[in-house]
Amino acid sequence: MKRKGRLSRRITWRVILIIVIINVFIIGAVLLSSLALSFWGSKVRAQHLMDGIENKLETMFQVVKATAINNKVEVEANLDSPAKVFDALERELQVNKSLVGCFAAFEPGYYKDHGRWFEAYAHFTDSKQIERQQLGSSLHDYFNGVWYKKGLSLKKDDDGYLTDPYYDNSVGNSLYCSYVLPIFDRQGRKVGVYGVDLDLGWIDSTIVKEEKSIKKIELVEDSPDDPDNVNAFFIQLLDSKGKRISGTIDVDEKTLKEIWQRGLIENKRMQINDESYYVSSKRLPNTGWTLTMAQHWEWVFLDGISLGICILFFMTIGGLIIFLFLSRSIRRAIKPLGFLSTSAQEVAKGNFDTLLPTFKHDDEVAELRDSFDTMQHSLKQYVKELKETTASKAAIESELHVAQDIQKSMLPKTNPPFPERNDIEIFGSQTPAKAVGGDLYDFFIHDEKLFFCIGDVSGKGVPASLVMAVTRTLFRNISAHSVHPGQIMESMNMNVCEGNDNNMFVTLFVGVLDLKTGVLLYSSAGHDAPYVENTFLPCDSNLPIGIIPNFKYSEQTAKFVPGTTIFMYTDGLTEAENAAQELFHKHRMTEVLKATMQNPCSPQQLIESMTAAVHQFVGNTEQSDDLTMLAIKYTNSSI
Repeated sequence: MKRKGRLSRRITWRVILIIVIINVFIIGAVLLSSLALSFWGSKVRAQHLMDGIENKLETMFQVVKATAINNKVEVEANLDSPAKVFDALERELQVNKSLVGCFAAFEPGYYKDHGRWFEAYAHFTDSKQIERQQLGSSLHDYFNGVWYKKGLSLKKDDDGYLTDPYYDNSVGNSLYCSYVLPIFDRQGRKVGVYGVDLDLGWIDSTIVKEEKSIKKIELVEDSPDDPDNVNAFFIQLLDSKGKRISGTIDVDEKTLKEIWQRGLIENKRMQINDESYYVSSKRLPNTGWTLTMAQHWEWVFLDGISLGICILFFMTIGGLIIFLFLSRSIRRAIKPLGFLSTSAQEVAKGNFDTLLPTFKHDDEVAELRDSFDTMQHSLKQYVKELKETTASKAAIESELHVAQDIQKSMLPKTNPPFPERNDIEIFGSQTPAKAVGGDLYDFFIHDEKLFFCIGDVSGKGVPASLVMAVTRTLFRNISAHSVHPGQIMESMNMNVCEGNDNNMFVTLFVGVLDLKTGVLLYSSAGHDAPYVENTFLPCDSNLPIGIIPNFKYSEQTAKFVPGTTIFMYTDGLTEAENAAQELFHKHRMTEVLKATMQNPCSPQQLIESMTAAVHQFVGNTEQSDDLTMLAIKYTNSSI
């Protein structure tokens, strides 16, 4: 009974531990949810504030855009004389008193009486008085100004260009920006740039007003900063180069540049003035400016932390109560499991006839006992079937070994294959991905001609090996009666297509090399082009055999000189994968071929070098496809 008591206590403590862990996770989730809610609130707050400022700026810029377009038309209608241009500018200011000024700058020498530069500028000297000025001169060479070049580059239907803010002490000492458009004459030629100037002093007051509004609503008595402290949060407006336009606190240029380069930010934590802030920013459309709001981290998370601490306290008290109650209840509930454990150990030893205890309560433990009883009978049957399955599997593996030996015997295996000849060297290798594969290669000499082929059957395993055997046999039989690879390919295709209910196909390359002349006749049925003398042999795009019965295969010709080596392969070489799922690919194959063929080498040395390179690249990764290579070196020195 001691053994059963220890079992009961172990299960009890495990269950309680699980409940405690779950409770801890729940507490953690609640705390994180509280912080996330605070974090989300800060994002909403920042978005609300930035949207408000953006809408005000956008409204102002749309009014400026409409005003500038309308007045530009009037300026274009009065290009006859500078005086009329000034009159048009002054009329615009009289109608739109919110503008600081407006100007029309013309191309060099447009008004010949005024020399090279002419920039008509009209602006308010006070709330009512308008002054006219011609600003263009060698000291004010506006032709090199960014605003002039950008305005002149615009097309007739383009929106205007809004400049970055700047200080212009030629007419005052305030912060301005300009909205510019190109000027066209009656013939549709660009003759200058028109623009209006805006005083941006109102932006500071707008930002300060928005900050005070948010602080009045959001800040409470236990906040880290009182409503008058700008460190609780602050706003910055940056131009298109990351320089400060407006804001309620000084921030170093390096930090502003970092914020500007990031573009769109949603609550990114950053160090600003030795304090930690969560920064949100967005690009303003039609300006290239960036609006930024930084919120002190204590302000963001204070409410969430306070709420989380309260929840943590009450959940801890509740957890202790649950712990005491569960520890007693669980020990009583699982006591019958000790009896069932003893019987189960006997079953585990293989004594399937062991009697199991019975219980008077029809609960989960009783169901477990019935399950053990069912398991006893199932194990008996399973052991019997396992013995039969093991015997069948052993027979299948034996047959696969025999099939593998038969398949290997069908491929040329003598090395060298033609020891009595000094005009040809050949070496081939095949490595199936499974016990048997679908790749093939073959060669033989008849009437001083070398017949050879290499192919890849679709699929792998036993089905592919059967098609491989048929294909190799067809090659031997048909090539014995024809020296034309195109005809050989067509005859093989007709035979493979017959009864091809599984729609299997074979990519194949067939060549016939005249050993006396070095002339190669070849035909490719969708197979990878062989590599010959630092390049790939040109191959026509023919279909693999086994697809269309009456397909006509083209035949091509190449000339081999003594010392020429042709390297053929299946896609198991170029598609070999390493642990990172990278392919060996053709570029690695060609690198190995070029490096090996720099010095005289035999076909066997060439294939062994390629095999070593593939194994080094693949490492311990399991082979996924059949890998076959064939190399032929033409060595006839009598030509």
